[in-house]
Amino acid sequence: MGRRWDLLAAIAAVTAAVMLTAYVVIMRGQGDPPLWWVVLALGLSVILCGYAVDRQRPHRRGLLSFAGVVLVILGVLSLLSIGCPILIAGVTALIAAITAGRAPADPS
Repeated sequence: MGRRWDLLAAIAAVTAAVMLTAYVVIMRGQGDPPLWWVVLALGLSVILCGYAVDRQRPHRRGLLSFAGVVLVILGVLSLLSIGCPILIAGVTALIAAITAGRAPADPS
């Protein structure tokens, strides 16, 4: 039967959530308002990856792919500041999407 929860999707969701929080704290600490589109993109990615943690959810491969692409783009755009963890979250979400349709390995 295998595990019901996808660890890679969970890692991507948690990493994106941490980076969303870090982004807002850093921007406010600098006296600047966070960019709405960055907050929206990171927040949407958190929601999509969090939804896709359950392997029984419909459309999880497409949702993980979309979230992964969004996170990779954000990671590349912000690579000189906080982009590395965002990029890692995006790659993790894409790996989870690639492996989403595969049957779990037989433990025997």
